[in-house]
Amino acid sequence: MKKKYFKIAFYIWAVILFTLTSIPKLQTPIDDSLNIDKLAHFIVYLIFAFLFMKMFDENQYIQKLKILSVLAVIIPILDESHQILIPGRSFSYYDILADFLGFLTIIIYYKFKLKQS
Repeated sequence: MKKKYFKIAFYIWAVILFTLTSIPKLQTPIDDSLNIDKLAHFIVYLIFAFLFMKMFDENQYIQKLKILSVLAVIIPILDESHQILIPGRSFSYYDILADFLGFLTIIIYYKFKLKQS
């Protein structure tokens, strides 16, 4: 039953993520030199990857880590590419890197967890 809730949370998170990245960029009073945007990218995709892995049982982790590794490359590129079409948004290699690092953190965590068991 617990996996069902993670699955629902994953799909809700994915919809929210796509919706938020489709909104034209608004001016914010936050100083961009703090790179809060990159931290946000990292955290958002860290949560995305975590929810993805929590949808499955432990005996499926190895197979799902392979899928997550492919998603870690494809999704950040697609996310940034689709933002080219959104007014006020732009393509950023640094955002892709931050997204990828969020995925990578979860991949490393689960690989370590698998080695421990």
